Amino acid sequence: MRHLVQYNFFSVRTLTLLFFSWMLASFTSCAFVPFALIRRHSRFQKTNHNSNSNSNLQMVMRAWTCHGKTQKQLVDNLASAGIIKNPTIKKVMISVDRANYVSAGYVANAYDDRPLPIGCGQTISAPHMHAHVLEELLPPLEERFRRNDPIKILDVGIGSGYLTSCFGRFLEVLHIKDGTRKIVDSKVWGIEYVTQLLDVSKENTNKFDKDLLENGLVDLQHGDGWRGLPDASPFHAIHVGAAAVTFPKNLMKQLAVGGVMIIPVGAQESVQVLYKVKRISLSTASSFCEEDFKIEKLLNVRYVPLVRGDMKP
Repeated sequence: MRHLVQYNFFSVRTLTLLFFSWMLASFTSCAFVPFALIRRHSRFQKTNHNSNSNSNLQMVMRAWTCHGKTQKQLVDNLASAGIIKNPTIKKVMISVDRANYVSAGYVANAYDDRPLPIGCGQTISAPHMHAHVLEELLPPLEERFRRNDPIKILDVGIGSGYLTSCFGRFLEVLHIKDGTRKIVDSKVWGIEYVTQLLDVSKENTNKFDKDLLENGLVDLQHGDGWRGLPDASPFHAIHVGAAAVTFPKNLMKQLAVGGVMIIPVGAQESVQVLYKVKRISLSTASSFCEEDFKIEKLLNVRYVPLVRGDMKP
């Protein structure tokens, strides 16, 4: 009987741990996984802020309690959990309703803080990851706006178009905050390699946030994320919404000096890491120079793969 009681206690504890592990791995394209570096990328890492790992883990764990019944409630919960800190980001995420950018069969789950399928083997990321990306990218862009400098943003792998619209609303919010300034030359480019998803993103944006397209703040087009959009570069912010197997050098070269890219890196069968890449200089050499970039590890993630065209990284 004693062994039976101990066995039952062990089973309950083990099943509980397995359940939470399964929940984290299954319900997000960006679940936290055991801390590890991607060794083959280590030569690019200029900084590795291990001191942030605990706060990042706490952020990820709190995220799973942030479900809401409305877009505002979802965003309020993300803010209460400390995931959204910037009031501009809160305003932007409230203004873009996630229910408008999920597949019809998942509208009832639109305000769950987890990724949802959007077709073609792709997902719309969990809201807490969208918030995390915006928190990393938007503050330096606000500083750029305060200097009255134009802002150019590239969103790679736009999926259903949600985060691209958030970037567009961000530019709009800045304009409203200071009506005396014009945001001429400020723009968001969204590119998607999967034609069916590009059509979905255009349909969603045209239906629910059409003004972003009509006023020229957002441009959606077909494109290879590995190639980027060189004709519109340099960009002051680049977001990559799928995991690259290695750092895409052609895309990194399209960052302006001072520009920031948020990108998940890692193969599907290995640990993936979300990185912040900042361009700190512009070498005179025409080839890629890794000394031009400062790379910081943010947290471990799980994303769908970044679809590759015929372009090498």
